[in-house]
Amino acid sequence: MVGIFITARLGSTRLSHKHLIKIEGKPMIKWLVDRFDFGFKNEILEQKIKIFITTSNNEENRLFETVFENSNVKIFYGSNSNIPRRHLQCAKAYNIDYILSIDGDDILCSIEASKIVLEELINKGKFVKTIGLPLGMNVMGYTTSFLESSLGANTQETLETGWGKIFDQQFTKELEIENNFNCNNIRMTLDYNEDAIFFSNVIKSISEGIISITDKELISKIIKNKWYQINESLNDKYWENFNNQKKSEN
Repeated sequence: MVGIFITARLGSTRLSHKHLIKIEGKPMIKWLVDRFDFGFKNEILEQKIKIFITTSNNEENRLFETVFENSNVKIFYGSNSNIPRRHLQCAKAYNIDYILSIDGDDILCSIEASKIVLEELINKGKFVKTIGLPLGMNVMGYTTSFLESSLGANTQETLETGWGKIFDQQFTKELEIENNFNCNNIRMTLDYNEDAIFFSNVIKSISEGIISITDKELISKIIKNKWYQINESLNDKYWENFNNQKKSEN
């Protein structure tokens, strides 16, 4: 069984309840889930894949239930601040063998890359990730058995930022996704208000077509319409916060 684990929580200090911000009447996280629901619709119908929102036990996260109350999406409440442990808890509870790890901030994460990663995992990969796409589109995945052995006796309370460090790099397979675009200025992750404005512009312009659009078409439209200019100035601040948070967890 494959689990698509979308990691999200509503306690963000920079953009409160960001996953529930609505675009065209639909919460951000629902746009993300709908893209995966469409991209893997056959496998989901055949019960080979399940989609989970893997969140923490904090009470405010119960609001996710209002978004997905009439769907097949499972809400899993686990470790408050250790994401890989939360993933392992969910995998054990639902007999998941392969995990596609999706950051809930990455609203337009690549479905194409997800399929490539999953294929590699099923073909004996342990920890697989893509590179080469804009920030917020790359994907990583791993087997439950490799996750469990990598966590081992780890008792670290907080593992939220850059936690891929728990995996032995000799077992890491990087798959470069080739594209003909300069993607350095494109950020497709939801951290600040400008990011919300970026996603709003992109989704409103493409509308329901965003569910099935190819990576190439999406990146091309972002560049052509210069939507990347809305939030590109945040990149330095984003990476500074990322690295500071990562250091604080060591």
